Amino acid sequence: MSFDQTKWITALGLCICLGALGCSNADSLSKAARTSTQLTLGSETPLTLEQAMQQCATLESFLVSLKVGAGKGDTFDAKSTEFLVSEIPDGEKATDPLHDPSTCPFCRKKAENAPTVVVRMLDSKGKTFPGSAEQIFDLKRGMHIVVKGSGVFDPELNTLTINATGLAKL
Repeated sequence: MSFDQTKWITALGLCICLGALGCSNADSLSKAARTSTQLTLGSETPLTLEQAMQQCATLESFLVSLKVGAGKGDTFDAKSTEFLVSEIPDGEKATDPLHDPSTCPFCRKKAENAPTVVVRMLDSKGKTFPGSAEQIFDLKRGMHIVVKGSGVFDPELNTLTINATGLAKL
């Protein structure tokens, strides 16, 4: 084996080791994030999005039921665990997999006036986790979730920001 081949094999081995370490670090971070924010639902009834907007100023912490995704834009931030959500539809629409809110005149009208709602999944230090909530928490657009946290509603911008410390998938 020549000196050049040895250097190449050593470099390749180092790259493989570093890649494996990087993957295991990302996997352990995701697992730690999921474990620290795992929410077990008890007897407390989650608020609707509308109730959370009205009551967030007076509540230190609350549970709220939400649907992952809002509008046609990007739902997930690629660099932090912030994502957009919307209200879970009422009645038959909530359980009809063929219902498309983008073609329903009632849903489109409601969406025009709907607030922008951002969920920020936080660690124990109050910081978002690095990486997308889609990957870390295995979230998908359209999924129904419950989050626990506190919120701030800005009526001028019609925006609710939920600083969440717990998450459960429905």
